[in-house]
Amino acid sequence: MKITKNMAYGMMAAAAVLWGTSGTLTKIVIDDKGATANEVAVFAALSGTIVLMIILAVFDKKAFRVSARDLPALLVFATITGALFSLAWYNAIDLTSVATAVILLYTYPSMVTIASVFLLGEKMTTVKAVALPLTFIGAILIAGAYDLDNMRLNIWGIGLGLFTAVAAAVYYLWAKKFMVKYSSNTVALYMSILMLPALIIIVNPFALMETSLSTDAWLYILLIGLVPGTIAFVIAMMALGHIQASKASIIAGIEPVAGVILAVIIINEAINGIQIAGIALVIAAVLLIRFAHKDEPETVIESPPSR
Repeated sequence: MKITKNMAYGMMAAAAVLWGTSGTLTKIVIDDKGATANEVAVFAALSGTIVLMIILAVFDKKAFRVSARDLPALLVFATITGALFSLAWYNAIDLTSVATAVILLYTYPSMVTIASVFLLGEKMTTVKAVALPLTFIGAILIAGAYDLDNMRLNIWGIGLGLFTAVAAAVYYLWAKKFMVKYSSNTVALYMSILMLPALIIIVNPFALMETSLSTDAWLYILLIGLVPGTIAFVIAMMALGHIQASKASIIAGIEPVAGVILAVIIINEAINGIQIAGIALVIAAVLLIRFAHKDEPETVIESPPSR
C-alpha cells in the first residue's frame, strides 16, 4: 500500500490518540484493579509482544528477518525507548504527579526538532518555531500545570520525567534511521522483543512470579499492551517513514488531548475551559504543521517490506 503524505499525517495522529489511551487505562488498572506500575509495565509489554509476534507470524513472516549486526543497536534502542521509558514514565507519575510528568515529557518535541536539524538534515522553519510553543503551552493547560496544587516536585521524579523526554526524542530520531533499512513491522517487532529482558531484570523476575491479579486486571493489562503498547507503535513507525521526525513529534502532541477526552468519557473526569483552550492550542499546532507551509520536501523513506 502506497502511503501518501496526508495518510502519514493521519496515521501519526491516530498513533498519538492510541497512546493517549494509556493514562486512563493505567489509572483504572492501578487504582481500581490493584496492579502496580511495574506489573503494568512488564506484563503489558509481554502481552503486546506475544500478540504482535502471532500476527506477524501469520501475515508478515519476513518481518522477523534482521541482520545480526543490527541487533546490538536495536537492543540499545529498545532498552532506552521501550523498557527504560516505560519504567521512568510510570514512576515519574508516582513520585510527582500526572501534570508534572506530562510537562516534563512534552519537552521532547523541542529536542527532536533541534536534534533533527543536525542529525537528519531537517530544516528549522518558521512554522515549526510557532508550532512548538503552541504544543508545549497546550500540554501545560491540558495537564493543569498552571495550578501549583497539581504539581509535586521531587528530584528523582523530575529526573525520571526528563529522561522520558530524552527517550521519546531518541525514539523519533533513531527509528527514522532504522526505517531506512527495515520495515515498520520489523522495527516495532524487535523493539517489543528486545525491551523485555531489561524490563524483567530491572523490576525483579522473582517478584513478578508472585503476581496475583484479577481477571479484569489482566484484561486491562492486555489492552494496554495491545493498543498504546503495540498498535500505536506500528502505526507511528509506518508514518515516520513518510514525514519528518520533527513534524511527527509535534503532531504527537495530540496524545494528551486524547487522554483528557477519554478520561472525561470513560472515568467521568471533569474538564474545564482552560483545558479546552489547551486542546485548541495543540490542534492549532497540528494544523499549522500540516497546512501552513510551502511544499517543504519530506524525508520520505521507501522501506523495503523487510530484510
